[in-house]
Amino acid sequence: MAFVSLFAALLFTGSFHKIVTTTTTIATTTTTTTTTTTTTTTTPAPTTASPEFVNLPDVLEVSESTRPRKVILEFQIRSARADPDVQILSITPDQPVLEDPIVNPTNGSDVFNVQIVLNGSLDYETVSLLTVRVGIAITPSGFVERTFSLSITDANEPPQCEAQFQLGAVVQVPEDSPAPVRLYTVLAKDPDENDTITFSIYEVQPVSSSSQFHINDQGSITSNQTFNYQRGPRQFSLSVVVRDRQGSNCTGSLLIKVLKVHSEPLGLLLSSQNVTIWENEGSEAIVATVTADRNVTDVLYTFVKPYPPFKIGRGDGVIRTSYNLDLESDRTLRKNVLLVRAFSMSEDRRGTATVTVHVQDVNEHAPLCEPPVIVLTVPETTEVGGSLGRVRCFDVDVSNHNVTLTLVQNSLSLFKFRLKDGQLQVNNSLDYDVADGTNFQYEATILAIDSGTPPLTSEVRVLVTVTPVNEFDPVFQAPLVIDVPEDRRRGSVIGSLRATDRDWPFNAIRYSILEGEGEFSLDPIGGQLYLGVDLDFEVQRQYELRVKAVDFDQDVDKTKQRTGIAEITVMVQNVNDNAPVCDPVSYESTIFSTLASNTAILTLTCTDRDRDPLTATITSGAAVDRFEMRVLTLFSRNVFSFIPDGVYDDTYYEITVSVSDGKYSTSVVAYIDVVPWTTTKPTTTTTTTTRKPEVVTVINEFWDPVPWFVAALTVTGALVLLLLSLPLWIKLFRGTVCRTEEVTEQLIKESDEKGEQNGPNKQDSRQSSDQASLDGTLSLSKVSIQDDIMRFDGKAQDPVSGRSYLFNSATGERRWLE
Repeated sequence: MAFVSLFAALLFTGSFHKIVTTTTTIATTTTTTTTTTTTTTTTPAPTTASPEFVNLPDVLEVSESTRPRKVILEFQIRSARADPDVQILSITPDQPVLEDPIVNPTNGSDVFNVQIVLNGSLDYETVSLLTVRVGIAITPSGFVERTFSLSITDANEPPQCEAQFQLGAVVQVPEDSPAPVRLYTVLAKDPDENDTITFSIYEVQPVSSSSQFHINDQGSITSNQTFNYQRGPRQFSLSVVVRDRQGSNCTGSLLIKVLKVHSEPLGLLLSSQNVTIWENEGSEAIVATVTADRNVTDVLYTFVKPYPPFKIGRGDGVIRTSYNLDLESDRTLRKNVLLVRAFSMSEDRRGTATVTVHVQDVNEHAPLCEPPVIVLTVPETTEVGGSLGRVRCFDVDVSNHNVTLTLVQNSLSLFKFRLKDGQLQVNNSLDYDVADGTNFQYEATILAIDSGTPPLTSEVRVLVTVTPVNEFDPVFQAPLVIDVPEDRRRGSVIGSLRATDRDWPFNAIRYSILEGEGEFSLDPIGGQLYLGVDLDFEVQRQYELRVKAVDFDQDVDKTKQRTGIAEITVMVQNVNDNAPVCDPVSYESTIFSTLASNTAILTLTCTDRDRDPLTATITSGAAVDRFEMRVLTLFSRNVFSFIPDGVYDDTYYEITVSVSDGKYSTSVVAYIDVVPWTTTKPTTTTTTTTRKPEVVTVINEFWDPVPWFVAALTVTGALVLLLLSLPLWIKLFRGTVCRTEEVTEQLIKESDEKGEQNGPNKQDSRQSSDQASLDGTLSLSKVSIQDDIMRFDGKAQDPVSGRSYLFNSATGERRWLE
């Protein structure tokens, strides 16, 4: 055993390279340290500056039987101090088994003897190895430390017998006890771990009865014969020894006294009783009373054999409960037959009574149900009649086995459930999609009632949570055709798509575009359809796009989603957003004065991309209502008059015609040259076409921000530009006016010179033809216009002076008209 302990110590420390065996001699209290090969005698070393341990062993073996206050280790230290301080710093595990080290000087000036004294008892079964840290103080908080292992070896400890048995136990046994008679049980134990003990009777008095008594391995002493108070010994003495495997022992004795039984029976008032009591009356509850003959004194009462649930008063015969009787804990208590013996010591008389005790059950326990609470999570598609689980209830009371289950409906259950043969079933549809948003959790109560009196009940709460199942696809609602005016701005809402889903939460849908995303965009939440391109009825009148609606949060599994797809048609509605286009923008026609009023002079060639009906209106140049427009055709209202001495109409007319589609208009100029004719026969119109002018169409894209930003930016920009360009604008305006006046004076001068060259007659004729223009102001002469008309293809107005002029779009040449 010592070798095994030493080997364990070596494995535990793991810090030394040789095996050290320490032997403690009790008589001399000296410690000799040996190695496996040599014995070392330590001599003092020269004094060193730092203290050191000289011969402290790494492992110390101590028997657990070592007495306290004994020196178990002695070693030496070197220290320059006269009173070195040696302390035990720690013991692992924490066991206060060692006293503070004792330090004694030696013959050497720096060598001291140190003794370690055992402070308390050692117990191998509690701990077999201790690690001790020893330190020599060099500063108040610094130490030179060493560690050694204290190996506790096992020592045999004698068995421990019960104190009463060691002092001498006494038992009494009636002589009529049937064999084998159980007399006594010796109580003993061995402190050593894994040790066993044996029991033996080594002496019996009288010796002749040695074979009558036996003791088994559990210490139970029995007699294999009956006792006879009259003929046999009335008292026996047994000596018992308890030994362990090592031979250590404890002893005790047992005195057996035989009681006399066979004598005149002692009379009892009631030799047989039937008593009924209720369970759970507590301890010390009176059950019955056994009473002997009242003429007999000093009567004692006892049970013939032990009845643990009951006890009897030795002097009064009152039977009481020993503890609280609970039939649910011990069902054998329902009926108990008690044999009570009454005996008189003075008269040596005995009597036996029978008391039958019936313990009645009390309905004290409510039914127990499994499970006590039903918490379920079921899908909304659970069918009516589907099982949600089974409830099992029972009653632990002995006599109340029947339990009735009843489902109690309430406002929280909405009659959604029913109970059939202990099985909870669905009674009505749990459809999640017809709920009002608050009835996704249902509560009910199952009432369990036992058959006791009064009946006791238990409640089983039923909590059912219905989870959604995504059953239906989203369906797009009409209209699926959206009419959009072509002038709708890009980015504006042109319609709202709406898809419905019968799954709750209703219409939890996200929208997206599958085809046509570049031309339109879709709000994923609200379904608003936004315009992404500029519409033009004349270019494309219809758009087709495919949209998708995906539901969400409609199933307990969020990944389960359903989709609806629809074809949306966007119809572009025509809007009058294009001005009429006339080609050419100016016309010339020479007619005879005899032209009939219902004969067309010329017809304008005008078109409108919006295909709106066009109307033409003369805005200037038709003096005295000379001309009229019928649709796009110019007519003369009446016959011209060229009577020299009478009415003499103009021979040249410049007519401005406004062609309108109802919203936008375009101006066209018609130049009519009237040739006087004396014949009364109506003449036909000779129409001449001018060179086709070049029309340049410029399409400008414009920025269309929000109105308030445009207003703010415009006002700010206008003020800044006005301040910066005011001086330059004034200078340019003055230069342009001066130049315009010079050109006008030059034109007038040239006109006057030509008039002088043509003679007075021709000048008079021109004066009559140039009396007034269509707009009521002076203009160039007819001859000048006719000479130059072929060189110009357009007419415009100067933005500075407001004067009208003709221009050639190819050469840039201009001619003032006023």
